[in-house]
Amino acid sequence: MTPALQHVMANFNLLKLTITIQLQQDTQLPAFKGSMLHGWFGHALKAADEHAYFICYGEHHNQQPKPYVICPSDDHKTQWRKGELYRFELSLFGQATQLVDSLFVALKIGEGLGFGPQRTPFQVISIATQNPYGLQAGAAPLTLAQMILLPDTPPLIDTERELAVTFITPTRLKSQGKVCKTHIPDIHFLNQQILRRLIQLTRFWVLDEPVLFDELYTYQPAIRQLKTTNHCYFEDWQRFSHKNQEHLPFGGLKGQVSFYGDLTNLIPVLKIGELLHIGGKTTFGLGKYQLIT
Repeated sequence: MTPALQHVMANFNLLKLTITIQLQQDTQLPAFKGSMLHGWFGHALKAADEHAYFICYGEHHNQQPKPYVICPSDDHKTQWRKGELYRFELSLFGQATQLVDSLFVALKIGEGLGFGPQRTPFQVISIATQNPYGLQAGAAPLTLAQMILLPDTPPLIDTERELAVTFITPTRLKSQGKVCKTHIPDIHFLNQQILRRLIQLTRFWVLDEPVLFDELYTYQPAIRQLKTTNHCYFEDWQRFSHKNQEHLPFGGLKGQVSFYGDLTNLIPVLKIGELLHIGGKTTFGLGKYQLIT
């Protein structure tokens, strides 16, 4: 791992919350709940704090990523009963981790707004921070370095191993201008997608050091004797945009891709992508994957 990557990881704050709610009546919710959660949280945050709303939902400079992710569970159930629990994730990055107080107010307001087309009432019953060891009650921001536990010393010899990336929510990646629908081109493509996401979030919400970013853009971890096995497919979703008054494409890759070879140097980057999500529409929860090492 390069000094540039270590520097960014040590200064990049993030807050990954798991929020559990209990429904107060029978209801019907959409299969993919990312758009529902995104709209609900926007209304709640606007009512709680206009400045916090602008940071998360406002229009900033071109290509400036939003400093948050709302990720639904992978449960596509549509019929829900009174008393059932639903969990979702809410992540804040960089400067947005300072919005914790506004976030708590928004969640309280959100209870009154309700979920989905039926405005189903619910109660927030727990808020927990994800850390390397599990869940901790309350909100406690950490750095990328604290979230990613790496060995103190690298292995003395090259070690071949297998690891896999499982796409939990649809992941919208583009290669040569086209959405990837069957596979990712190669491991180097995935590495660049993660680093680009990290650099964009860092530049606008953490620190702006162009020399540092130049080093990260060219970072290619040494990978040898690589074999790839692909088990991916395209899951197609559409969401109705009230702003544009039309249905917009929302699908992406699902499934799993496995790699075999000397992959030790790649693991820190893959763990970063696991925390930040990758690809398009991340604020709606797209681009979540889980790393199997």
